[in-house]
Amino acid sequence: MDADCIERRENISIDEFVECYLEPNKPVILGAALTQHWPARSDWVTAEGTPNFARLSALYPADLVDVADCDTTYFSDHQRTTMLLPEFIEKWQKGEQRLYCKDWHFTRSSSQYQAYQPLPHLSNDWLNTYYEEEKGDDYRFCYMGGQGTWTPFHEDVFRSYSWSSNICGQKRWILVPPGQNHLFTDDQGNWVHSLVDYDQTRFPRLFELKKFELMQGPGETVFVPSGWWHQVQNIGDTISINHNWTNEFNLRRMYDRLGHDLQSVRYALRDVTGMDGFEDQVQLVLGINSGMDFCGFFMFVKHMAAVYLGHCNADPRPLPAADSEAKGYKSARDCVDGYFLSPDSTHRALNIIDAVLEMLESDPTTALISGDLKDKVFDLRKTIKQALHRS
Repeated sequence: MDADCIERRENISIDEFVECYLEPNKPVILGAALTQHWPARSDWVTAEGTPNFARLSALYPADLVDVADCDTTYFSDHQRTTMLLPEFIEKWQKGEQRLYCKDWHFTRSSSQYQAYQPLPHLSNDWLNTYYEEEKGDDYRFCYMGGQGTWTPFHEDVFRSYSWSSNICGQKRWILVPPGQNHLFTDDQGNWVHSLVDYDQTRFPRLFELKKFELMQGPGETVFVPSGWWHQVQNIGDTISINHNWTNEFNLRRMYDRLGHDLQSVRYALRDVTGMDGFEDQVQLVLGINSGMDFCGFFMFVKHMAAVYLGHCNADPRPLPAADSEAKGYKSARDCVDGYFLSPDSTHRALNIIDAVLEMLESDPTTALISGDLKDKVFDLRKTIKQALHRS
């Protein structure tokens, strides 16, 4: 499909972004002016618009990074190795291999330097709030690589949203709307590695795929909706900052994805359904494969419900914000724009949380899990309803 089908917006309010793109789950390219104030846009880039290799090596001399060899295949990804960032940069400058630094958690590295802050439109980030405050982890990354480095075709973790802002360079994107898995999955259940170079006998209907292609320039931000598969290639030397993130608008999609993954696990373990503790074993495998099981999903939702209950004054002890000063960047919760914490937004979030919890409570699987999960869901729903009634 024509790249013009993906809208470019140079100036947009948060309210319009929510109404036109976030809630309807529609991709958009946000203009470069929105990131022009980021320190990374100047500190990491030369006057010629190329990566400032010396500055990056000086800022992060001891950072270990994952580096993918884009000329290899390892299951659905590329083979990776680990090296110091300056070592990667040296190899990158030599250009002997198509090496791609991926999933680098660079925000953990400096106690003083803040390279960026998420755009207000993209700041309602439940995933990083939860993982930062409960797991000591995050889904904030930097990607950097030279001409032709690329990320294979994939869907993002937890059916999360993602956003990607180019610090320098260009990216060529292929975006695929949900509901077409049957076109890019072979008879063994494996999805295609690349939409550009593939085996037509394994994927005979791939040509039917509805897709969008776009070019992303320096400073621009691509919003990738929940459940949209995508493949990305760098054009020239390119650096980007990326987040996976979730909120109330894709909470139902997260739950649906978990249910889909649950059925896949049940099918894989179909020969041992009579074993003692089968349901607990299913949840164990689900957590390993999907990064979250039913109890983990409930804890995630409970954490975010507590945040909004605090804003409703229903919980006298709202969760404390993470210590952003000690980390050298603002915590995910500190970055949330006030738009998403207004009374109307708080009520909307709690109502959606309650609706998804109702599905979890009525799911037959919930009653089979050890640890009285169903009672915990019931109690949280009761607290939410009381808070909504008072406010």
